[in-house]
Amino acid sequence: MTGGLTWDFVTWMSLAMVLIAILIIVFLIYKVITLMNRDAEAHKNSEL
Repeated sequence: MTGGLTWDFVTWMSLAMVLIAILIIVFLIYKVITLMNRDAEAHKNSEL
């Protein structure tokens, strides 16, 4: 494996950080969507 990716501790930590960042972004998007839906429902109920 000349010039290839060496699977050492730093490589695994970098991959773990990227995965954690992706999970946090997905979680935040989910929270924003649920808050927007809840807000839309509250506005629908207040207009009646």
